[in-house]
Amino acid sequence: MPGTRPLRLLHTSDVHIGDEAYPLLRLGGLTAAVDAAIEQRVDGLLIAGDLFDSARVKEPDVAAAWAQLARVQVPVMLIPGNHDCMGKPSIYSRISHRDAGEHVHFLCDPDGEHLTLQGLGLTVWARGMVDHEPAYFPLRGYERRKDGTWQVAMAHGHYIADGEETYRSSPAPEAMIGALGCDYLALGHWHRYQDVSANGVPAFYCGSPAEPGIDAGTANLVTLDPRAGVSVERVALARYDGPVR
Repeated sequence: MPGTRPLRLLHTSDVHIGDEAYPLLRLGGLTAAVDAAIEQRVDGLLIAGDLFDSARVKEPDVAAAWAQLARVQVPVMLIPGNHDCMGKPSIYSRISHRDAGEHVHFLCDPDGEHLTLQGLGLTVWARGMVDHEPAYFPLRGYERRKDGTWQVAMAHGHYIADGEETYRSSPAPEAMIGALGCDYLALGHWHRYQDVSANGVPAFYCGSPAEPGIDAGTANLVTLDPRAGVSVERVALARYDGPVR
């Protein structure tokens, strides 16, 4: 049963704040994603892993990232990826998402956790990545809640089509996606847009908001509508190569 009210979510991932080769480009990508969330008047922002590039990100870059997320006036759902996973050393052992504001929610439980936002009629699930390895399945353990809310899952991993070998780290097999039964699966890890929906489950990569050699990034604008269903639109993001707001 889908939620009872329409929702609009912006889905981004693989921002890589603190990338030593392209620091301004990466921060510009986050700025552009936040700008899009504000301009599109979304109800929530999903960041599907790799907000940060490594455990070595410097404090000014962390502060700049939190300052951007502080501009968002709606709930932000953030999960770790392979670059900023929870395994030692982890950047999250020395920084806190709370510095960006109480509206930022970090889903990092390795056993998986649900976050229910009653005001939105939305439940978001994710399983926190500890180690990026073939034995870690980011979708394992998901259960759809039957509480009348929209059910969104988030995962950072490598899509594996039916029939392919699952030797890649953090695999997200097609069959596992198709068995989720959620209303939308927000994926991160691939730096390009890709529709990997399966068995009626809308599942998408959104790509990175800023990549070297690419003029402009995109994000996914996800509309959850109890009458029209789920739709996904690619939103073009501005490119910032200089100082950002």
